[in-house]
Amino acid sequence: MFSESEHTPEAIANRRYRVRISQYIGDGWQIFTANAGGYIGFLLLSALISGALSNVPGVGPIVNGIISGLLLAGYYFVGFKIAHGQRPEFSNFFDAFRNNNFLPIVLTNVVMGLIINIFVVTASLFFIAASLPFVQRILEQANAQAPEPDADIEQLLRLLEQLPPIPDGWPPVIALMGLIILLPGLYLGVCYTLAIPLVVEHKFDFWPALETSRRLIARDWFGFFLLNLTIVLINVLGLCLCCVGLLVSAPLSTCVIVAAYRDIIGLNPTDRTPL
Repeated sequence: MFSESEHTPEAIANRRYRVRISQYIGDGWQIFTANAGGYIGFLLLSALISGALSNVPGVGPIVNGIISGLLLAGYYFVGFKIAHGQRPEFSNFFDAFRNNNFLPIVLTNVVMGLIINIFVVTASLFFIAASLPFVQRILEQANAQAPEPDADIEQLLRLLEQLPPIPDGWPPVIALMGLIILLPGLYLGVCYTLAIPLVVEHKFDFWPALETSRRLIARDWFGFFLLNLTIVLINVLGLCLCCVGLLVSAPLSTCVIVAAYRDIIGLNPTDRTPL
């Protein structure tokens, strides 16, 4: 759909497009069903790997975060292979661990996480601070209504009393400040939707991938927000189906993104030949 010269970061960032949610869900479903068994099997294997790593004392959670990001990229490697008309092998789910893919994907995930979490963590601190007076009143009422004082509640109350007091009327203001701080994190979270796919498909380095994704999605941020919201709702539905639905909805989510990528950016024309 696009010539080879139109696959540079600058050209991609300036794409004109319209987000077609229903089309992407339909196309994503076709990608998923082309290798449904592989997707479900890899999801189960990924869950086992993640569970094992998270139980490792000390560095387990950090290693799990890195490995989970690489495993997530595996869905995109397979999805793009199918989009190119190729037959994927199960080993393609682990293409992110190859030398030429490993570092760009890890760096993209780390930098993206740091940028977004600066806003999310800061906003969370504001929300916690805004809730402290309410929590303190609840604990005081619970302690007063108890037949005898509760040692744990009293310890928590003593801890809260040591914190700087929050004047009356300030909690709503603090909560509003937290919301204002959270909004840039939400904005960037949506803007970086295509960052990992750009590393996987177009082999961009981490910063060009992040910036290209941000600039491209900023052209129709609300459209991508609705696309991400739809994906979240699909996964909530999968969760409601006794979690079994997640076996389909979780990998389907990445297939929908691959479909959107193919329509908006176009597949990388180099080094890809259908089998």
